[in-house]
Amino acid sequence: MESDVSKTYVNDETILNIKEIFKLIDKLEYEEAFLLSSKIIERNDNGDQLFHEWIKALAESYSCNSKETAIQLLTKVKPDELENEIHFRIINSLMCFYIEIGNEQKFLEHKDKLISNLDKLDNDELLTIIMCNIANGYYEFKNHKISLEYCEKAINMCQQYRIFSLNFSVVVMIKIVDLFYLREIEKAKKLEKDFETFLRLTNNIGDLKYLKENLEEFYKEVQYDKKSI
Repeated sequence: MESDVSKTYVNDETILNIKEIFKLIDKLEYEEAFLLSSKIIERNDNGDQLFHEWIKALAESYSCNSKETAIQLLTKVKPDELENEIHFRIINSLMCFYIEIGNEQKFLEHKDKLISNLDKLDNDELLTIIMCNIANGYYEFKNHKISLEYCEKAINMCQQYRIFSLNFSVVVMIKIVDLFYLREIEKAKKLEKDFETFLRLTNNIGDLKYLKENLEEFYKEVQYDKKSI
């Protein structure tokens, strides 16, 4: 079931609701986002069913911890062709779900679909998110060389479009660990030091803690003494 957002009459109240939904998603409040989306659909005048199914899948995945249900929901509505923003969001979310359940083949399948259609996407922030997610996917599947390539692309986009959100922090952390895995130790240590300074200056204590946790996992996995490097 698809709906063309550009052909749908949208009033000010709906615009406000959709903005609020994205604010809730940014705060990882997926169940609340789903409930607000449901209110739009209940009015039966200008709700976008495809958008609503995407929100529902996010809630199933992250609020109910049911990845398989989320995948089933989006698989039923995923588009054959990527023609608008919600199509990209659906395929991007499916790609992320498959990363999280460890299905590399499906990750690559959805990554390829996104990459081959990026010229159609006119949303800098979503484009940056997709690049960050692809970098994370290659990282999770231990392909650190390609992950590093996508990290570079994502970081350049973040800097170009001045998007310094959670995705920026995550992709820099991935780059640091990728460099360690690829034995580019000096580059990794310099970036780690610079990024720690950035996080302290911006008071991102949570991200700083997350960085330390990821590096500890790296040291543990490769059985390195961090003092020796």
